[in-house]
Amino acid sequence: MIRINLLGLKAKPKPTASRKQLVVFAALLVVEGLFLFLWHQKLAADLAEATRRTKDASAKIDDLKRVKQSWEQWQAEKADLDRQTQVFETLRADQIGPPMMLQYLSYALTPLDDSPAGRDEARAQELAGWNPKWDARRVWLGAMRQTEQQVTFDGQALDHEDVAEFYRRLESTDFFSGVEPGLQTRKVHSELGIRYVDFTAKANVSYRAAIEPDQKPAEATPPAGAPPPSGPGAPGGPGAPVGGKPGAMNDSPASGPLAAVSGEAKPSAR
Repeated sequence: MIRINLLGLKAKPKPTASRKQLVVFAALLVVEGLFLFLWHQKLAADLAEATRRTKDASAKIDDLKRVKQSWEQWQAEKADLDRQTQVFETLRADQIGPPMMLQYLSYALTPLDDSPAGRDEARAQELAGWNPKWDARRVWLGAMRQTEQQVTFDGQALDHEDVAEFYRRLESTDFFSGVEPGLQTRKVHSELGIRYVDFTAKANVSYRAAIEPDQKPAEATPPAGAPPPSGPGAPGGPGAPVGGKPGAMNDSPASGPLAAVSGEAKPSAR
């Protein structure tokens, strides 16, 4: 007897989507694991590089600290050496400065002679702002007193213009600064009957010009076979025009300003 199956054949079950999802998920896990591994390797390399750089930077910092300590120690030693040098220079300036300052005053108060060297020196004095025709015997420096870093001058002159020329010559040297003119009084000599000016002046004094070569005028080259100069600096000391010869300071009454007028000493011919 023929049987007819009206229900039809039993269909085979189709693969579900969950299996595909598991395969895709497994593939993603593998890719993610590979990515994480590579990332971990990169981070490890970066960490090793950063550690190396940190060690190098630490070594450089230690080197810089040692250099800084050495530099600070050198600076302290240099400052101490500079202080000692300053003391030595001050002592040396105080030793050779006063005679050089007196040499300059002698030069400033010495008339020029009528010779080729004197004429050359007169041109140098004119360029320095001095009056080369001025007779230095018209000023008589009677006393000079120093207190600390200030010096006081007492003297006489035949006229106020002579006092002004003396002030001008004081201001042109590095020995004196801040020249302050004092009281100028007209007087009459009791014996000669000559009118003259009694004056005073104050100025700050510094002897560093005697030891600072950059403030010394250049000296002329001596001829071959000539003996070396006895003292440093140009004739007359620092600040004096170069070319003349310093003379003796007018410390004799016969060369004073009153003597120049009374006939005991005549001014040099110009």
